[in-house]
Amino acid sequence: MLGTRYEEYGSYSKLPFILHIDIDRTPYNCSKEKNWHEDIEIELCTGGSGTVLLNGEKYEFKENDIIAIGSDVIHYTTTKSRLTYTCLIISAQFCRQMDIDCSKMQFTPLIKSEKLISLLKSLTEAYTDNSLPCRTAKLNELVLKILIELVSSHSASVSLPTAESRALKNVKATIRFIRENYNRKITLDEIAKTLYTDKYALCREFKKSAGQTIIEYANSYRCQKAADYITEGYTVTQAASLCGFENLSFFTKTFKKYMGKLPKYYK
Repeated sequence: MLGTRYEEYGSYSKLPFILHIDIDRTPYNCSKEKNWHEDIEIELCTGGSGTVLLNGEKYEFKENDIIAIGSDVIHYTTTKSRLTYTCLIISAQFCRQMDIDCSKMQFTPLIKSEKLISLLKSLTEAYTDNSLPCRTAKLNELVLKILIELVSSHSASVSLPTAESRALKNVKATIRFIRENYNRKITLDEIAKTLYTDKYALCREFKKSAGQTIIEYANSYRCQKAADYITEGYTVTQAASLCGFENLSFFTKTFKKYMGKLPKYYK
């Protein structure tokens, strides 16, 4: 029985995307869990064959096929033989900066497009060439072209089936609530009351689906936002306050725990 986990990619450093080139899968090294995240994911099959589950719907996946995975779509990629694919994950925050609200968009799940393949291959070539002049600028340009092509030519008119339980919907709603209220103190009681659900059942389901407790997720997300504020020029004290931390000492300790570095590193 496959589990389900939520993935939070956090800060994307200088680039608004994560690129995994030629992931190699066999029946013995596939993930044991389905996953979902806020960001857009694009998979390009570069060899072999497999299947991709999107909200419980199965799609065959073979060489030169492209799978487009929208925000919060539960997905799982597997194979019965061998499969290689390149995986591009585009930051949801970058999408919003480009005035594209990916949380409200669905895409054609299985895409056959020479133009998208060409753009993805150009991105891969540029990404692996560290000597490329203006590399960061060119990578940003390419990923924006990919995003524009995906949205303008491959948006779906019909939504994918939503094969999820009420419990999973509550987990997603909890994540949205934390993101919308990270700047103030919130409690488990408040979240449960807002969602009209039992606090203890919500905590159990969140841990099962997200791989961490609600408090752990909230503190991790707040620290990621604080890092962004510090990078933008805010003081550590200001960033802590803007992210709902009332005690600077507790903030510093929590930040080090989740980010691996002290807040001043991001100045």
